[in-house]
Amino acid sequence: MRHNWSTLMKIRGNLSTFFNQLFECELCLEPDGSSTGICEECLNRLPYMGLACPQCSESVSTEGLCGRCQRTPPAYDYSYCSLSYEHPLPHWLHRCKDKRDTRQISRIQTLMLMARPAFDDQPENHPDIVTCIPTSHRRRFWRGFNLSEELARAVADDLGLAFHPLLKKTKHQEQRGRSARERASSQTDMSIETNLDLTGKHILIVDDVMTTGSTLHTAAALLKESSAQKVGAWCFARTPKTR
Repeated sequence: MRHNWSTLMKIRGNLSTFFNQLFECELCLEPDGSSTGICEECLNRLPYMGLACPQCSESVSTEGLCGRCQRTPPAYDYSYCSLSYEHPLPHWLHRCKDKRDTRQISRIQTLMLMARPAFDDQPENHPDIVTCIPTSHRRRFWRGFNLSEELARAVADDLGLAFHPLLKKTKHQEQRGRSARERASSQTDMSIETNLDLTGKHILIVDDVMTTGSTLHTAAALLKESSAQKVGAWCFARTPKTR
């Protein structure tokens, strides 16, 4: 079933790339032939992340951990977000996740990998396993895919690492539309689902959008309870800090 769906998405992605080359940049309507569907000038103007806390990825004015992470650090050891969740990203994510526009998957994967974290050559800083934030069976059935998993598979392939779905959602709980306080206080129903020995492993969790970090915190805590030594996160986008 997974193989058939992946093949279908690749075919659609290839067709989308072909037709994108015949038209113009989606954002400025200038001629464009890139696989992202946007021209180089618009690509350079996307909302890339600026200076951010190395642990929670929240925007900061000075280098180093933010005050919140110094006081109450999350379970994940670091995080990285490729872009800030600002125009046009919400539109693309809405088309992908709510309108089931699978053509957006390839675009999001490409943009995420273009703005990548720098994993240095030190073995302790390089992940061993890539996993993803799971979605509920109901949500997956409705969409036909889990965007976080599609991004994680692309990241794993790019890094030359194994992808393993280590976590599962035990109950659907919609997070969008909830306030930061509601997200932080809500109980994310998630559990470990693997027979792999995670002892001493460095695990990289991939997700699409990071808002408060509460879901990543829950996932990282579960992985560390299963003896993972280090857990980091790489997300496509981070919601801007609210003033």
